[in-house]
Amino acid sequence: MSGTQTKASPSDIRISNITAAFKQLFPATQISRANIGKLIGLSRFTTSEVTGEMVDNRILRELGPDNREGRGKRSQVLAIDTDFWRIVSIDLSNPKLAKGALADLSGRIVDRTELPADNGCSVEDVIGLCKQLIASTPLPILGIGIAVTGIVEPDGVVRKSVHLEWDELPLKAEVENATGVPTLVGNDTNAALVAERFFGDCSPNSMLISIGRGVGAALCLNDVIIEGSSSTAGEIAHVVVDPNGPTCECGKRGCLESLVSDDRLQERIAQDPASRTRILAEAGALLGRVMAIPTGLLDLRDISIYGAPEIVNAQFIDAMEDEIRRTMTTDYQKAPQIHRCRQGEDLTLRGQATIVIRTLVPTIHERGSLIGDA
Repeated sequence: MSGTQTKASPSDIRISNITAAFKQLFPATQISRANIGKLIGLSRFTTSEVTGEMVDNRILRELGPDNREGRGKRSQVLAIDTDFWRIVSIDLSNPKLAKGALADLSGRIVDRTELPADNGCSVEDVIGLCKQLIASTPLPILGIGIAVTGIVEPDGVVRKSVHLEWDELPLKAEVENATGVPTLVGNDTNAALVAERFFGDCSPNSMLISIGRGVGAALCLNDVIIEGSSSTAGEIAHVVVDPNGPTCECGKRGCLESLVSDDRLQERIAQDPASRTRILAEAGALLGRVMAIPTGLLDLRDISIYGAPEIVNAQFIDAMEDEIRRTMTTDYQKAPQIHRCRQGEDLTLRGQATIVIRTLVPTIHERGSLIGDA
């Protein structure tokens, strides 16, 4: 590793300052211009220059002077401008139903549509959904975000999506070529955690576990989503946790998915309805036991469980929390809080829109012609 440091360019500094200011206000905070400068460590002049540009570019809006008392000119209160830029967000977590939405710069859904995909979802279907949403608004599109099941490379190539039956698909490039709009493609569970982080109960050090047809996880450490060296962080479904367990779809025995997925638990309950409470409690305890080591290793503050309420219920959550507390609590380390995600069906849509917002807002100044024409 080199000991030399590269001097930041004016463009890098500009992007860094915009990012820092936007972070203070997202998703719905109102702060005076003076206080923003104090929070991010900029001089009064630089703060005025940065936030002034953000107002001109319709990232922020001025709400009027603050209500502080005393001498001197009062500072303008700023908030995110939600009336201009739009984000197209696509949720492909359900292989039989593609969901699309338009979101504003606060991550709020302002319009939505759905596309049944009983015969599977094709790239043409995704592009058509994006174009439909783009055509539905006269406002400029900041970017497109697409959340898919499976493994997604940083360059937007879907390496493997079993549920969508996609392999080595350059989805980002194909959508950008068809629409001319910057596109970000990511894992659906990561998107769900981003939404839970900004609109729900997750902290900067948290995990989200999704229990549906499959089982997946997403990890946030120090407010950064962890993707791993091969973009497979959170792929826990086919880790063997019981060598004598049932045979999994992948061919191995006792994979986590074969024991705690929604399909598997629904099947067991249908076979023995009277044992519903016991089955769900056992599944929750098993998941707690499996997650105790990574939870302790990473010192997580909370874990959010996303799934159907008839599966991820009080019995499931309580059993998981009891097991983690029993196995990892010490005098110097406390078990994380376990809670059920309550963001509803828009979770992935809002999360993927938020990823687009936080990634592309700092480069809006490069689109000056769009702003001037609108």
